[in-house]
Amino acid sequence: MIKRILLVLSFTLAAALAMAQPDFYHRPGFLAGRTVLTLALFDEVQTELKTPADFKEKSEALLTKMQGEIQELFQNASGDFGSIRPAIDKVNAKYDEEAFKLLTVDQVKRIKELFIQFNGAAAVPHAAISKDLGVTDDQMTKIKAAQDANTKKLIESFGNGGSPEEGRKAIEKLQDELKADIDKLLTDEQKAKFKDMQGAKFEFKKVAPAG
Repeated sequence: MIKRILLVLSFTLAAALAMAQPDFYHRPGFLAGRTVLTLALFDEVQTELKTPADFKEKSEALLTKMQGEIQELFQNASGDFGSIRPAIDKVNAKYDEEAFKLLTVDQVKRIKELFIQFNGAAAVPHAAISKDLGVTDDQMTKIKAAQDANTKKLIESFGNGGSPEEGRKAIEKLQDELKADIDKLLTDEQKAKFKDMQGAKFEFKKVAPAG
């Protein structure tokens, strides 16, 4: 019975994401900045990187393609959101690599730093970050398990009703929990290196939450 309820909730979440992706991937959406590509859409990030005039148009075009692929995954998932998370991760990684191609070597280095500052420990599973950090296969397996457990909680939270503000706070709480879980899996040496990988301090614009 519980499995059936979770299936219904996952279908609801999938439908919401598929129908309203722009609201999620652009600020103040809760997925904004959670990938390198979506972080690159921030005006202040483009200013910091000194991107060319056509960068915004090119990055938005990449986002449109990414959204199309993710929407197709949702449509073919039969409501089983949890099962397609690895596929979504691959799509996100694919378009992050495409975003890197639009940048110089120095810009790639800086946006990685900004990505870490914006996401904290949640940035660790990203392929470009985990490689630089020296995350082992065993650590990554445990990180994926933490992500799966966090996704399950996210799906359940969508079925609890409440106001948009309550939903936003619930999502933020789950994100903080995931960061804490990932941080616990790093060695002291990796934690020190991760801190160094943040680069010079950067201030992101304050954006009012949706709803």
